[in-house]
Amino acid sequence: MNKSRILAAALMVCAVGSAPMAQDASTTAQTSAHAKEFVEKAGSSGLAEVEMGELGVQKAKSSQVKAFAKEMVADHKKANEELLTAIKGKGLQVPSSRTDMHKAMMEKFQQQDAGKDFDRAYMAQMVEDHKAAVELFESAADDDGLDINLRGYAKQTLPALREHLQQAQTLQGKLAE
Repeated sequence: MNKSRILAAALMVCAVGSAPMAQDASTTAQTSAHAKEFVEKAGSSGLAEVEMGELGVQKAKSSQVKAFAKEMVADHKKANEELLTAIKGKGLQVPSSRTDMHKAMMEKFQQQDAGKDFDRAYMAQMVEDHKAAVELFESAADDDGLDINLRGYAKQTLPALREHLQQAQTLQGKLAE
């Protein structure tokens, strides 16, 4: 009888003691899923910005739009490299290709003729893309569910994204005149 009481007590201690561990595992899984989602979104949009920038350099008529496109290529390549550093050793991977949405957008712009219409459409897309990027990175920068490296990456990248958005809005306004 004493053995069964001791066994029951031991089982209760194990059950109560394992509840926090199960909760920690669940929290870790949620954090990992959230980190994976951020890395996928940031990585695929970064790839798309580089490719769109390269296309903008080729097709833009305005020298200001060409200069902006060159800046997008350089800045987003740098941000993509910094993302790789931020995820090192975390079991996360940056996407190696764009999303279907980005692929369709790129095809649309590739088929468009160079000139003022391309410039206007390109800058409108840059405004839209950078609004979404700023929102994504602001959310990540304040997300305690992400590890310190990913939050730091988001905080470090935000000023450039905000500047890109401002530049894109300014250029879009100039092209509308």
